[in-house]
Amino acid sequence: NLIKCFKPTKTQFSLKRIGDKNDGGYLIPDIINEIKYCVSGGVGHTNEFESQLEKLNIKCFLADYSVEAPKDLYNFDFKKKFLASYDDTEKININSWIESFGDKCNLEQSILKLDIEKSEYEVINTINEEILKKFKILIIEFHGLEMIGEEGFYQSLLSVKNKILKNFLTVHIHPNNCCGIHNVRKFKVPSVLEVTYLNKSLANKSDELCNIPHKLDAKNKIKYKDIFLPDYWIS
Repeated sequence: NLIKCFKPTKTQFSLKRIGDKNDGGYLIPDIINEIKYCVSGGVGHTNEFESQLEKLNIKCFLADYSVEAPKDLYNFDFKKKFLASYDDTEKININSWIESFGDKCNLEQSILKLDIEKSEYEVINTINEEILKKFKILIIEFHGLEMIGEEGFYQSLLSVKNKILKNFLTVHIHPNNCCGIHNVRKFKVPSVLEVTYLNKSLANKSDELCNIPHKLDAKNKIKYKDIFLPDYWIS
C-alpha cells in the first residue's frame, strides 16, 4: 500500500531538470515562470539547485546547521539551523521559521525542498497543514525506506504520505543510488527516494503511465551502480 502511495501521475506539465547534472538535481513540473521563491531545508555540499533558481530571479530561503551560508548565492536568506519540530541552539521549528519570512515570501508562489537526512518525517508531521498546502511544488527526499517493514517506521511514513496526498499529486520519483536497493519481504525498495509533488489545484491528471526513469534522470553517484525500480512502483 505504501509503494502505491508513491506511484507518479502524469499531468499536463512536462518535467524540467533544475540543479546539478547528478547529485543535487531534481525534476519539477515546468511551471517555473510561476515560481518566485524556494524554501529549502538542507543545503549540504552543493547548492546548484538554488543557484540555478537564483538565475531565474527566484529567491531562496535556506536552513542547515551543518554548513555555513553559501558564498556563491546573492539573493537568499540563510538560517544556520536544522529544521525540526522544536527550537534549540541547533534546531528551529519548521513553522516558526517559515512564519518568520513574513511578507518577504509568498508561499503560493513557492517550492518547498527538503533533503534533511531522515528528519523529513518529523518536519512534515509537524508543519501546519495551512502552510503546507500553499506551496505549488514539493521536493522531498525520503530516507531509510528499507525500514518500511518495521511497524514504527511504517506508521510514521504512512502519516507523512497521507498528509501530503491530501493536497498534492506525486508527479515524479527517482531512486537515489547512494545507498542501494533492498529486499523487503517480496519487494525491492530503494533506501533513498526523491519525490516531486504538484499542488492538486494546478494539476490535470492523465491515465497515461509515467516514464520511470525519465529521460532527464541521472545517477546521483556517478561511480555507483544505478537503481531501476520494478514496474509495481509505477503501475
